[in-house]
Amino acid sequence: MASIDEIMILARRAFWPGAALSVLLLSAVSASAASLTVVNPGFEDISGEIVQAPFTFGPLNGWDLYDPDTITAGGAGGTYYIGTLTPTEPDPIGAPGVYSYFPGGGAEGQRVGIAFNFFGSGGGGEYGFVQTLADTVQANTEYTLQVEIGNIASGLGFNLDGFPGYRVDLLAIDTLNGNAVTILEQDINTLGQPANLIPEGEFRTSSLTYITGAAPTEINQNLAIRLVNLNVIDPAFPLADLEVDFDDVRLDAVVVPLPPMLPLIALMVVTLVVPRRTAKIIARR
Repeated sequence: MASIDEIMILARRAFWPGAALSVLLLSAVSASAASLTVVNPGFEDISGEIVQAPFTFGPLNGWDLYDPDTITAGGAGGTYYIGTLTPTEPDPIGAPGVYSYFPGGGAEGQRVGIAFNFFGSGGGGEYGFVQTLADTVQANTEYTLQVEIGNIASGLGFNLDGFPGYRVDLLAIDTLNGNAVTILEQDINTLGQPANLIPEGEFRTSSLTYITGAAPTEINQNLAIRLVNLNVIDPAFPLADLEVDFDDVRLDAVVVPLPPMLPLIALMVVTLVVPRRTAKIIARR
């Protein structure tokens, strides 16, 4: 017959395999989050662009021009422009910290991304910029895309009243099939008209979420982000230029937790396996 001390030692030996298994099961329940890499997410890198302070023009570093109707002539003028804007202080002594176009400055950093076209070209088609990421679509994952959307105020000779609308797209790109595009999720101007949730000269956060299943059709396809000026004439300001501003693009991925029954299964492992294993060891003694 084994002594009490021997039984305790044997119980500990029997417990650890069951405990290790339960830890593995429970760890699978805990979601692990990761911020995916977006190149030039705040549009601060302007190397190689055409500089005309406080603007830069041309496709932004890390981003490609999105122009499905070929209306922008490359995005560097003379009617359509993509690039960046640096809100500046017109009167740094009399009104320090008050910036042109966006009185509070950019949403993140100094610069913001812009998609601008002059009055008279509204309604000609949407345009903007897009980035294909190195990360790919994975199973059982929740993706959250957030972008700061700016409603630029008039200033320095530009009539920018109103808002032409925006769209934020989370995409999958099949690089092995002619770069075929699948829209996973999108925010179609929910902050714009008719809600009008972005005051003039301010930013608001666009947020969208997409959850994959166990076997998504787009598995291992590259994720992509597309930022669009819808270029719709604001009926309240038909003579205004049309611009949408973007800043602080971020994409997070979280592993979707396994079914809630798993913790109970882990407990059952410890409850059922450990006593049986201990009894067997004692019997052998």
